[in-house]
Amino acid sequence: MNHLQTRFQALDLWLHQHKSLWQFDSFANLNLPWQEAYPALAKWLNAQQEVDLEDADQVDEIINVQPSLAQFFHWPQTFLATIQARRDASQPPAYLAAGVKGRKWSQIEAFAARTPVVDRYLEWCAGKGHLGKYLAFQGNKQVASIEWQKSLCDAGQQKAQQLSLKQHFHCADVLTNPSIEPLETAECVVALHACGDLHRVLLEQVSRLNTPHICIAPCCYHLTRAEEYHPLSRLASQAKLSLRKADLKLAVKQIATANAREQRLQKQELTYRLGFDLWQRHVRQTDQYLAVPSIQKALLSQGFVGFCQWAAEQKQLTHLIVQQPFEAFQHLAEQRYHAMQKQQAISQWFRPALEYWLVLDRAIFLQEQGYQVDIGAFCDGSLTPRNWMIRATLATSFS
Repeated sequence: MNHLQTRFQALDLWLHQHKSLWQFDSFANLNLPWQEAYPALAKWLNAQQEVDLEDADQVDEIINVQPSLAQFFHWPQTFLATIQARRDASQPPAYLAAGVKGRKWSQIEAFAARTPVVDRYLEWCAGKGHLGKYLAFQGNKQVASIEWQKSLCDAGQQKAQQLSLKQHFHCADVLTNPSIEPLETAECVVALHACGDLHRVLLEQVSRLNTPHICIAPCCYHLTRAEEYHPLSRLASQAKLSLRKADLKLAVKQIATANAREQRLQKQELTYRLGFDLWQRHVRQTDQYLAVPSIQKALLSQGFVGFCQWAAEQKQLTHLIVQQPFEAFQHLAEQRYHAMQKQQAISQWFRPALEYWLVLDRAIFLQEQGYQVDIGAFCDGSLTPRNWMIRATLATSFS
């Protein structure tokens, strides 16, 4: 058993042993769902005004209360060493980055520096093909860029022609027709932040075709048609852990990076939703969560009562308003919001490990198909929190 498989099994066991701390739906529970299983940790949590995992003192307190949580808390970061660059990181001319935001262009430069130098690339889920443009420019290489939105293909092709690059766009929906001719001749397939099913399909296709080189940065594991997670590797299919779509969302749920206004609106909306949930449980006399549709943020300007009036209309509950007005539930909603934030902070403890579990599943799948695999960071986390890279080379490519 190799080191990736050994890591996976140890991580799988730890996540499974502690699943009651993270594998639950916050909205569905009015009380702390793991209070009986972890009474000391629950007591500590209830005593806190807030929980911040960036606070080293609080992290130490949590580990002191529940020592088993320490085992893999820093483990993913330990193995997230930067993957060594394979090509010259010399700066391309400024005009090549025109129209691309600085952080995104920095991601592209870092990712491209860690791809092998070949003659024919295929860029999966290309958008306007900015990564492909960079690869085509470096050494005058051929790049086939696959994208399903025709407008993006047209814009990318126009730019490639203006720059006299050997980059050609192919408009295709890879989820319905993954067998694309340029994929069969590609020497290296690249995918920077291909989401969910998109990168799953890619891994299945390249392993079938024995593509010599694969470089992907997975993203948004929850963007999948399946409600339950279907492991890619044989090892993960035998895992103790069973994941839902909600768990896949947790794997990529970062501490808020939105601006102050966006954070304020997010907090306001969540508080209003929690308040309506308390009201509907009371008037319906049932301890069951009732999902409410997405909203336009403008609705929040109508205040808590206005939001609840709208939500009651959506769920055909307006006839119950006369029994119990909404106003009494706003303060309770604020209390529940703060309690939920603390619960979710404990769940967030497991986020990096859960993402690492998913990365390892993909890496081990490629190993099982005969690839030699490296995993690690392709850039600093300040450029993107989704900075895991899986780089694989078919073993026969070394002979």
